[in-house]
Amino acid sequence: MIEREERPSAERQWELAPRHPGESAHGSAELMHLTAEVEQLRRELAAEHRRYLRALADFDNYRKRIERELSERVREGVRKVLLEILQVLDAFEQVLGLQRERARMEPTESATNEALHLIHRQLVRLLDACGVHPYESLGRKFDPALHEAVEAVPSREHEEQTIVREVRKGYRWGDHILRPARVVVTVADTAAHERAESADSP
Repeated sequence: MIEREERPSAERQWELAPRHPGESAHGSAELMHLTAEVEQLRRELAAEHRRYLRALADFDNYRKRIERELSERVREGVRKVLLEILQVLDAFEQVLGLQRERARMEPTESATNEALHLIHRQLVRLLDACGVHPYESLGRKFDPALHEAVEAVPSREHEEQTIVREVRKGYRWGDHILRPARVVVTVADTAAHERAESADSP
């Protein structure tokens, strides 16, 4: 039996047919053109991606700035309210001080006195819940970050810049100074020093 030789199909014949030199150059040029277009699209995509990342970073910075500004405004609003409450507390403590002075001379208990003490305790608890606490100044060295000096008095008993009286309490709010203490501080008693020098001189 004689095997019949398979003839290639028309498509296969076209593929196997020798190419015209012009057609090959045209295909190569088209391939180069398409490659250049792909590279251009890649560059444009990379540029768009960079622009997207920059816009995302700008928006994130904007969001953080708005949140920070809002937080600062809220904190400033709370600070003002707390300072107002401290003024009310100061007034209560002045009244309670007067009541104590009066009670020394005329020891009497009244419903008004009890009510004042109750309101005072409520104010102190409210400030405590907000993280507001008084700090001790009496007997300590003057610190401009913590104190406002309202008077200076000469003293031989204390070192210079020692706080001998607290005119108004100072308060901390967390790690910050909400209100500095107003204090009276000591200075060197120059008059006594001069008297001592003149007494020592012949």
